[in-house]
Amino acid sequence: MKFVERYERQVFRVIEKFKLLREGDKVFVALSGGKDSVAAGYMLVKYRSEKGINCELTAFHVNLGLPSSKEVEEVVKEQAKKLDIPLVICNATDYGVDMAKIARLPRPVCSSCGVIKRYLMNKIPREMGATKVATGHHADDFIVFFFKDILGGNFSWIAKFTPLLPGRGKSIARIRPLFWVGGRENKKFCDSIGLPYLEDACPYAHLKRDKWYEIVEYIASKQPDFRRRMMVGIAKLAELLPKETQTLRECKKCGEPTSTEICAFCRLIQAQKEVKPE
Repeated sequence: MKFVERYERQVFRVIEKFKLLREGDKVFVALSGGKDSVAAGYMLVKYRSEKGINCELTAFHVNLGLPSSKEVEEVVKEQAKKLDIPLVICNATDYGVDMAKIARLPRPVCSSCGVIKRYLMNKIPREMGATKVATGHHADDFIVFFFKDILGGNFSWIAKFTPLLPGRGKSIARIRPLFWVGGRENKKFCDSIGLPYLEDACPYAHLKRDKWYEIVEYIASKQPDFRRRMMVGIAKLAELLPKETQTLRECKKCGEPTSTEICAFCRLIQAQKEVKPE
């Protein structure tokens, strides 16, 4: 079996087994400009077409207002055109985000970026009637998260390591069609079928490179079925762990779902306002 056929079969099995696409769904596909998210979008489009599922797929991109964001946005437009689905672009600056100031905060900039994207990837699609948001998270991501959480004694998050994370209240459902494939496979797939993507669009990319991914790659090179076996095990463990019962409330400032009085996004914007001019 050729690589592309094997890859597509693996992703199709995840979509089918966990019922990631259903009749009547309105799915926003989060595109970052990278290889993983466009591969996820392509596979959802292909699955919908081959299975004849009546659902809507819309590309969604958060423009962070970084120096590289214009280039990233152009690539995202190319990706959406290639996938032949409509594109919605959200400018983070419209919601008070100033990445130049946020980069000067004590907290890691990648952590802040994650807060912004999670917030807007939940708020905007929900307000536009979406039932689900699809992301490009893949097997390597979840294996790395798993090891880090185990070592840190943070077991509650493992319950969220599933291809389908159901919605709760104002928190929209998340789907991860690339659950059984790794980052290198996504790159090879995109290169094989000619999907456009950027290698490193973020000026802070050097800050987020993680040795754990190299460890995962090394083990996978010695044990070819390592990723698949790990992901099957993680999914089974996630089913056994108690589901999240923490009550979500509405943020006192913005009304978005949060487990605290003020959500992480609003706290970040407040911290940004306190950054002194250079």
